[in-house]
Amino acid sequence: MSMYGRAMGLCAGLMVLQAGSAAAQQPNLDFTVSGTSTIRGWACSAKGVVAVTPGTGSAQPVPGFASGVQTATVTVPVKAFTCPNAEMTQHLLEALKAEKFSEIVYRLERYDVAGGQAQATGAMTITGVTQPIAFAVGLKESPQGLVVEGSTRLDMTKFGVTPPEVMLGMLKVGPQIRIEFKGVIAR
Repeated sequence: MSMYGRAMGLCAGLMVLQAGSAAAQQPNLDFTVSGTSTIRGWACSAKGVVAVTPGTGSAQPVPGFASGVQTATVTVPVKAFTCPNAEMTQHLLEALKAEKFSEIVYRLERYDVAGGQAQATGAMTITGVTQPIAFAVGLKESPQGLVVEGSTRLDMTKFGVTPPEVMLGMLKVGPQIRIEFKGVIAR
């Protein structure tokens, strides 16, 4: 093969990889974080991406992934969050240090499937702080792909997040939050 042919092949290969990467980055996960304050409950949401690399056959099968899952990563852009009003959104972005830490990331380390549910164990990174986290994930096959959904509670202070206080401390956000997610992983 000529140098020109190899160069064209390399360019075509890079274009396919880039197209695959761009498609993998399309939001396919609804992500909600909620909690309480001294005045009322609150919830903010964002679109994120769950990306899965199929296993090589040695991993435990998952519905829709007969060879199992080698890796799974959830990425949520911090600036994608919206809250019921602009002021709440601003407080959330400040608490999550959005200017310095652009993403919330969860990386699956291992899982155990039983029926339509998996126990996922991995590491979550928020504001640059990584902590181990385990939670149940519902798994359901659909014509669009594998539907995944779950929730967990955590203490935001363990991730370096200071709960917001406003109105001279009259409104204080509690440190316990709930994270919920639901999405479809195309096969």
